Amino acid sequence: MEHLDHLLMGLLTGALFGIVLHKVGAIRYSRVEGMLLLRDLKIMKFAFMGIATASIIYGLADIFGFAEEANLLPRVMPYMGIAHVVGGFLFGIAMASAGFCPGTCVARVGAGKFISIAGVIGLILGIIIYASIQPFLVEVGILGSREKITLHGVFGVPYGPLAVAWGVLFIIFALIADWLDPAKKMGLDNVDSDKSVVEKVIKGEWHWAVSGVLAGSIIAWATAQGEYLGFSGGALAFVGWISHLIGYPLSIVPKVNETIMWHAGLIMGVLPGAFLSALISRTFKFDPVPPAFAKSVTPFPWVRMVLVFFAGVFLALGAMIGGGCTTGAFIAAYPTLSVGPMAMSATYFAVGVLTANLIYFGRWNKFLQSKRESDQVYD
Repeated sequence: MEHLDHLLMGLLTGALFGIVLHKVGAIRYSRVEGMLLLRDLKIMKFAFMGIATASIIYGLADIFGFAEEANLLPRVMPYMGIAHVVGGFLFGIAMASAGFCPGTCVARVGAGKFISIAGVIGLILGIIIYASIQPFLVEVGILGSREKITLHGVFGVPYGPLAVAWGVLFIIFALIADWLDPAKKMGLDNVDSDKSVVEKVIKGEWHWAVSGVLAGSIIAWATAQGEYLGFSGGALAFVGWISHLIGYPLSIVPKVNETIMWHAGLIMGVLPGAFLSALISRTFKFDPVPPAFAKSVTPFPWVRMVLVFFAGVFLALGAMIGGGCTTGAFIAAYPTLSVGPMAMSATYFAVGVLTANLIYFGRWNKFLQSKRESDQVYD
């Protein structure tokens, strides 16, 4: 197979990131919704530490002059104007409705949450729909504008020192979030407090700081490979690759090259990574409906399945239009100091917080009451 080595490296990178996503609890419905409800900030702290780690790695490589030699040259993501708002709006509603993003949707399947297969199908359909409507989006002016705008460019300062300062700032943000975290103050974050250190490493959730350092390091390693870690881009590459294999290539993926194969491997690798982690952790469990969703919204699996499917469609559309997901337009993007992803992520987080609070308006107590059951099934 052509570009097999790139496919395998993408698979390995995706598997490692899938393990981290599973072990930190980022695939869990209650963790994601808890973050958007501003009641459980573990995933936010994890993301902040990932951003800090990658930023400091890139910055130090630039300061000490080995960035080019080590291929640690961060990729600048374009600023696309109104596309960030439109894409972020769609993505935020979908993320809050389903409790996952593209990468964690795939990881959930690997961890035994098989209803998320509907979300994967939705992601694929969303990409196909985007390919068909892209010319229209360009025609009406939503797509088309692409400018390389960065913070260091705006302020006229060298990248390296600003990237290191940016990383330190996000460490401070993570510590403030940890201090403010309602779940921690209410004693709801002590999932594995009764386990030994070894048991916590093997079977329990990992600490947000350790997981963040690992995630940021994997992001930097992806850059050193000459690639960029983003799961919506991985989903696009996978669908594009398959479309070429069956003889119906997508216009938005005109050819299959090394980068396409690496990214296809990236999204595919998340599934076995999460599966292996869930198996070792003994959290591979099939819960048709997450307990918090069942108690607060509806217990019917078919409703959850339909919601997950359409969430997948709109996650894909939002990410394709707006320029990335929670990984590619946030954790992996902020260390590059690109302004575009900041506009995208600010939009989908604001919309996500609003949507989640509308869904659980007046029902937060039920969400709290389901916490112990959510922990037991690793929802």
